[in-house]
Amino acid sequence: MSSEDRDRSPAGRFTYLAEKRVDKALTAIGSVAKLSDRKNYSYTDEQAAQIIEALEAAIAAVKSDFSKTAYKVASKFEFK
Repeated sequence: MSSEDRDRSPAGRFTYLAEKRVDKALTAIGSVAKLSDRKNYSYTDEQAAQIIEALEAAIAAVKSDFSKTAYKVASKFEFK
């Protein structure tokens, strides 16, 4: 679909951007999942738990945004 043919209504923009952004997020999550390969990486259970906690918090924030309830999540991940 060319950019001229794209639906520019709010619903059309939502669909267009949601497909791109969710695909990008799923790719990024898959990339993080590859870090679990113990043949290539060494990590502690605590580090793994912190990664999972950060991802779960981000998902909770997305759920909150779509349900319109307030929720605050860190925008940058760092090990504690």
